[in-house]
Amino acid sequence: MMKCLLPFEHLNLRWNPFGCLPLDQLGALALIDLPAIRPGEVWQLIGDKGHGKTTRLLGLVRRLPRAIYEYVSPERPRVRSSPRGAEVLLLDEAQRLSPRRLRRALRRFETIVLGTHEDLRPRAGRAIRTQVLEGMSRERLARIFERRIEHARLGPGRLPRVSEGALDVLLERHGADVRAMEGVLYDAIQRMEEMRDVEL
Repeated sequence: MMKCLLPFEHLNLRWNPFGCLPLDQLGALALIDLPAIRPGEVWQLIGDKGHGKTTRLLGLVRRLPRAIYEYVSPERPRVRSSPRGAEVLLLDEAQRLSPRRLRRALRRFETIVLGTHEDLRPRAGRAIRTQVLEGMSRERLARIFERRIEHARLGPGRLPRVSEGALDVLLERHGADVRAMEGVLYDAIQRMEEMRDVEL
């Protein structure tokens, strides 16, 4: 019987680790660096695209009991979730809400974490704690990529890793935009024909 080879078997991977993941898997791999969120607090995570707002929110929904995640679409910018049974709202792209809809959400939920591109304190009418997502250390970036690669592991043995030189190149080119970096690494993994470190 002929063995069916997986496309990335030569790299000890089940798939390209830098491709799109389902949201639940992305949340499972999230590195959460927020202090403990206490009941009644409102937090906002401010950052540009690719800086980890969505990933952190998806990680929090797995860690906080009775939390729900909601994405505010550009077509219908409003909060659809009902607080019944939920104690924590994790609201992604919250800057799309009008001041009235934002204040309504803040009244409906006691504890909220907002992912946003801009500071929402001026229109919130409620105290908000803030974490600005900017900058990225090489150590944190290495941990993010190692988790993605390990998640795609096929079996025991060696895995490719992103070299220190490649990490430096990615940080120089893309700052803290991890999403842009993952696109570059996806292409690099696609082209790899043998087990080795990823170099750029």
